[in-house]
Amino acid sequence: MTGKRSLLVALGLALSAAAAPEPGVNTGIAPGEDFFAYANGDWLAATRIPDGRARWGARDEINEATKRQVAALIAGAVTQRADESGRKVADFYSAFLDEATIETRGLIPIARMLKGVDQVNDKTALARWLGANLPADVAPLNLGVYSSSHLFGLAVEYGIHGETKHFAYLLQGGLGLPRAQYLDDAASMRELRNRYQRYISRMLELAGFERATERAAAILALETAIARSHASPEASANERNADQHWARQDFARLAPGMDWPAFFAAARLAQQDDFVAWQPAAIQGAAALIGSEPLAVWQDYLRMRLIERYAEVLPRRFAEAALAFRASDAPQTVARAQRAIDATNRLMPFAVGKLYVDKYFPVDARASVQAILANVLDAFRRRVEAAAWMTPASRTVALAKLNTLYFGVGYPDKWPDDSGLRIDPHDASGNLRRIAEWNYRNALARLDRPVDRHEWAITPQSAMGSLNFLQNTYNFSAALLQPPKFDPAASAAANYGAIGAIMGHEISHFVDTLGADYDAHGAYAHWWSEADKSRYDAASRALAEQFSAYHPFTDVSVNGRLSLVENVADQAGLAAAFEAHRRVLGSRATDRAYLREQDRQFFLGFARAWRVKFTDEGLRSQSGTDHAPEIFRVATVRNMDAWYDAFDVEPGQRLYLAPEARVRIWLP
Repeated sequence: MTGKRSLLVALGLALSAAAAPEPGVNTGIAPGEDFFAYANGDWLAATRIPDGRARWGARDEINEATKRQVAALIAGAVTQRADESGRKVADFYSAFLDEATIETRGLIPIARMLKGVDQVNDKTALARWLGANLPADVAPLNLGVYSSSHLFGLAVEYGIHGETKHFAYLLQGGLGLPRAQYLDDAASMRELRNRYQRYISRMLELAGFERATERAAAILALETAIARSHASPEASANERNADQHWARQDFARLAPGMDWPAFFAAARLAQQDDFVAWQPAAIQGAAALIGSEPLAVWQDYLRMRLIERYAEVLPRRFAEAALAFRASDAPQTVARAQRAIDATNRLMPFAVGKLYVDKYFPVDARASVQAILANVLDAFRRRVEAAAWMTPASRTVALAKLNTLYFGVGYPDKWPDDSGLRIDPHDASGNLRRIAEWNYRNALARLDRPVDRHEWAITPQSAMGSLNFLQNTYNFSAALLQPPKFDPAASAAANYGAIGAIMGHEISHFVDTLGADYDAHGAYAHWWSEADKSRYDAASRALAEQFSAYHPFTDVSVNGRLSLVENVADQAGLAAAFEAHRRVLGSRATDRAYLREQDRQFFLGFARAWRVKFTDEGLRSQSGTDHAPEIFRVATVRNMDAWYDAFDVEPGQRLYLAPEARVRIWLP
């Protein structure tokens, strides 16, 4: 009798779970017909795509929430009792908003710099000025920033062959427009250049320079000549540019026209023997123009670049002129307070980041995410060990990569030291200058330090993740770890389905076709064999076909081959996260009713982390890219046996796959 009662209780629990669906689902849709629509029912019904947008999803919601959070933090810092970094945030923001002082001081804050341009009386002095004002405002490997606001930009970063030292990278720069807009002869581009020339003239007039129209024309001509030698964005994005090493003493021979010894001495780089010329033709072109173009034109060019660089903290007439030109394709009235917030966040990123994590990402939230990460990573290791398509030699490399992978969560383990940075609440222009110098000193200091893989290039409040094959690292910002990606108030199962699957996705890239070109030290080294590739292709072919069969419109299908890498990563991450989820249930996994409840939360968490709405045009457009629309990516649950049990998916339903048709690339 006791056995019968237990059975009835168990059945009752199962029926109760089935009869009481989780909040937020669309009970009018069977999970086996459209799991995405079922899981996100209430959200889809309540969400409107903003005007002018092709899509609106979880990432957009997080971005908007983060903007509000950061704005409140920065504005509130003025009245808060904060630590030194917080005080600097408040002081920078206050100085930017102090329009009365800015108006009163006029051009005094940049007068000394303008006088320095006046004293550039020969080409050696020009080289010296360029070196003394060389900024560290590019980051080709860390952030994909390939162009400086100055004629040249410096980056100090790691190499591409697993080196443990830093290298000095010299990159192109100095343009007021994107390169292509100087070179395109279309009527619209000619008109844009005319507007730009009028803008240059206006800025020179405001600063009191005579013959502004004539001088603006010469500046535009010089910038056009500079642009002709610049590398395209596509060429600049090639990581192999890091192999273009020039010795310091060879610059005069390889890029004649400029006094390179004077440049390097002024830039405090006279003892640096080795440089990476990221865009050699641009360096050569700029040097040749320094040698050939009139000194007076170069002086006017430097004046214009200087005025524009500080325009936002100069009197209103300068700021408004810059805004009117730069925002010509967008709303032109951006409130001063919002511009102050944007500038503070942009120029004091980690100081703001400290405030952000203190408020929005407490230590216990970080610990929860780190625990999920550790368990998902362990599960993925087991899948690598068991993958039948991977050869033993490649498996060894894959496991070495996973064992040395640094996966940062929320914020860096060690914050940048800004104790040497002085911020004055009444000197907005001086703050910009001191921040630029502080950044440059930090860059130079890295030349004497070994590479630290735990350094972060992204900020905690940037709402993004950063995958770096060259360092074998991945960082998840605190801002990204918000609902529905991660919710401290949600169940562990839901978080494993959401952030756990996302982490598993990113982990998989280190050992898939993308990571196959980089070894455990981050060096370029293709370690997949032909046998690995052919077996992987065979194992993943069915998934490509599965996605190609999705038709959002009768005349449009998802490109299953093009999106295969991401689709495999989705499946791999989901499977590893599910295994980790099941393991943390421990002995309770034997309770079938509880197990069903937890599994449902897991899969719902997965679907909700990818919630999105498309316009028809947006859906058509994304279907042909290397990232399939999320409504189909979520459908990869149909390859998981446990999903069928959790949601009673039956033959005949649209997402149902017979067990032998379910794709299993990374087997447990």
